[in-house]
Amino acid sequence: MGIATNWIKPPTVIRGLDHLGTQGPCIVIYSQLFPGITNVTDRARYYSFFPWLIWSFDRRTSKEASFDTFLEHYRRADCLFTLIAERHARVSKDNPARHGPAMVGRDNLVPAVDLIDSGRSLRLSTYATRDDVPSRYFLNKLGGLGQYYAGTLTQLELLSTKTKPWLGYTETRGRQIAEAFESGVPGAEFWEAVENDEISGETLDALHAFCPCCLPTQSEEQAVLLDTFFDRQADFGEEGGQRRKSFAVVLHLAKALSDTGATELDEFTFRSAVYARSLAGVAEWDVPVSLESTVSAWSYYVRNDVFSVAVQTAFAIGLTALAAESRPAASIEDLARSISDLPSVSRALRALKVDTFGELCESLRADAPQLHQVASTDHELAWFAARVSARTDEDDRAPAFLASVVRILALLHTRDDAIRAPYGHLAIDAEQLKDSPINLASFRLRCGAWKELPLRNVVEELLAWCFEAHLHVALRKLRQNSRSTFRLIPSERGIEPRGDIPPPAKTTPRFRQAVRILRDVGALDQVQTDRDQYIVTALGDALCAAAHE
Repeated sequence: MGIATNWIKPPTVIRGLDHLGTQGPCIVIYSQLFPGITNVTDRARYYSFFPWLIWSFDRRTSKEASFDTFLEHYRRADCLFTLIAERHARVSKDNPARHGPAMVGRDNLVPAVDLIDSGRSLRLSTYATRDDVPSRYFLNKLGGLGQYYAGTLTQLELLSTKTKPWLGYTETRGRQIAEAFESGVPGAEFWEAVENDEISGETLDALHAFCPCCLPTQSEEQAVLLDTFFDRQADFGEEGGQRRKSFAVVLHLAKALSDTGATELDEFTFRSAVYARSLAGVAEWDVPVSLESTVSAWSYYVRNDVFSVAVQTAFAIGLTALAAESRPAASIEDLARSISDLPSVSRALRALKVDTFGELCESLRADAPQLHQVASTDHELAWFAARVSARTDEDDRAPAFLASVVRILALLHTRDDAIRAPYGHLAIDAEQLKDSPINLASFRLRCGAWKELPLRNVVEELLAWCFEAHLHVALRKLRQNSRSTFRLIPSERGIEPRGDIPPPAKTTPRFRQAVRILRDVGALDQVQTDRDQYIVTALGDALCAAAHE
């Protein structure tokens, strides 16, 4: 019998993300708490512009229009929308954040606006082209809709899939929001510019009503968007109610910060507030009872993210030590043991002045900063911020820094309310955690097992836990997409390093997008153009009050 042999192509090696799976629960949490908002849906007006674009195209063209015809018009319109916003920022000379930032293809279209400002006329097709040329505004054939907004707008039932190879508007919500958008803009002139393919400064200025900054002045469009974001008509079920509550949390926090003059409304302030009920350590945040459940849910997000960064830090230290090994360790267990036995690790652990993990926890209960003291450099949020900052610190990769990681893990354990489920009242079950073997539930179990262990043994078990979880996660990714994210592999020679050493990374909780959307709809107003200081407008006060009545 003949035997045929073939070369087996090795899997593609990529850098990958979330090498331990620890970020997975964070993603589950913020997806539950801010449904309908993602980390790439930054501007409120795209929620109305894209349904309008498709609805308006259908009204103005033959029902038999081809996909190529749609693409040509769509890409020009997508470009034009961004060009209008960027041009209006320069003409109006007010806060530029109200206009062009986070508009689709903006970075590639700024040079086009520079040419227009110099008096030139341009062709939209030069930038809307799908050819691989430097002037192309966006690679995805459906631009920002295809890359960023399609899934969200479909989830909100503003758009739907159709028999055509592009998205269509829904007859209920999609048509309503499109007609509301149409009521406040010169739609005919917009499409005339798209058809003519030639634009100038005069063209863009005549279309300034399309700029995102004009949304608060367009009452019909604003009302429909507020109905969508805040679910004022109770159309979106539990998800709509949760989205409304999370927006209200941001508005209430902004109001509290403005009243106390505490600090800027940035992501770290948000984390401090929901985790510790602290306004950046300056004052206590008095959360309304009706928002307490949502704030509590966000606190578990922060707790998991701090825990995730701590474990990632241990993993990075372990990989650094592995790369320095003169001979590969025979197994994961041998590698973890050899690192925990290093003299520098022993010295650092002795400096904690306790013997066991349980004793360390008791020491921290007595001496560590209180939960609300977020300004303390010994607080877990300060430690977290230092690990994910832009700076690089070689000490963070030194084996001795494992003592700092163990201290933070012990501190997190002391904050744990054992009476509650590891993720509180959040709807997170074992199925959602199966791809994240290192999570708050498994951490609680580990802490119970570590209570009587010497700290050196805790370091050993922590490292082995990280290495084993990484192999589990990397194998799953390899099976799912045939791409390798391994940073260590067991070989016939022993445990060997692969690729670079990933730095600890935080997740992004959709907070920045929420603030930008609230500003776009007129619920927040930025006090200074160069700082994240906001005041809550009368509209914002009303929305916040209605959300937690």
